[in-house]
Amino acid sequence: MASLSKHRKVVMTALLVLVLIGSCFEMPRSYLFENRAFTTVDSVATDYVDQALLRAAASFAMARTFNGVISVFQESTLQLEPGGVGVSLALGAALDPINDLIERFSWVMLVSLTSLGSQKFLIEITPFVSVQIILALALIVLLLGLWLPLKYRPQLTRSGVVLVVTAVVLRFAVPAMAYINEQVYVTFLQEKHDLSVEVLGRTVADLESQQLDNLLGPTEGGQQEETEGESPQDEKGIWSKTKELVNQTMSQGQRMLEAKNKIELLKKMSLELIDQIVDLIVVFVLNTILLPLIFLWAIMRFGTLLLRLLPLQYEKQI
Repeated sequence: MASLSKHRKVVMTALLVLVLIGSCFEMPRSYLFENRAFTTVDSVATDYVDQALLRAAASFAMARTFNGVISVFQESTLQLEPGGVGVSLALGAALDPINDLIERFSWVMLVSLTSLGSQKFLIEITPFVSVQIILALALIVLLLGLWLPLKYRPQLTRSGVVLVVTAVVLRFAVPAMAYINEQVYVTFLQEKHDLSVEVLGRTVADLESQQLDNLLGPTEGGQQEETEGESPQDEKGIWSKTKELVNQTMSQGQRMLEAKNKIELLKKMSLELIDQIVDLIVVFVLNTILLPLIFLWAIMRFGTLLLRLLPLQYEKQI
């Protein structure tokens, strides 16, 4: 019985040493832990994260473009003098609420991009941490548990098993999270995202097509300079001068009305985007921040529950 136990220890030692060599040296590691099955898992997860990065970057760029277009109108004023009374219209004052929302959306997109970049970094670094550090340490601890005195064996074996399970869970946690998160996005969030992006892009194009010169209308400075350069007493009577002043006042009043109508149109176009922008905020907060954290927590929780069972089973065998 003792020889059988010793033979079993030798076989287990040989297996553990082989796996340890495979985790520490590049050539055997490429066959054991960096083969096609493992790299496929990582590449698929990386593709999912890259797709999310492209979506977030495109939405972020669109939001900044929209913000820039609105800023042009906000910084513009229209000076008019209907009836000789000076009036100044702030063209973009009505767009402040939507502009504030776009600013918040830009911050959300920046956080989303940071989160996705962190996920991609974790996909790249977890194979090294899980295999070359945690698994190697676990194998060394298990080897010590085989050959050290009996009183150290239960604790060392338990610690080794914990480290092995930790390495396995950590190795596949981030790729599994990326896969589950992408499936949730495709099933529940993609339609809402695509619709909101389409509406936002169309509105940005419409706003960019609204030329500022068309909004302001032709200036009348040249007419004023021509009037000032002439001698009204010599060329025009009192009735002609009065008629010109009335026509000028009516023209400027009409320009003011047209400018106000266009401002209201711009305001309506922008306010119609509130639902789409809020939808995009919800989509990206869920898809890039909350759901990844929830899935990672669930995977780690599963690993913790598994660790609670494995030592008990081993102790019963001992």
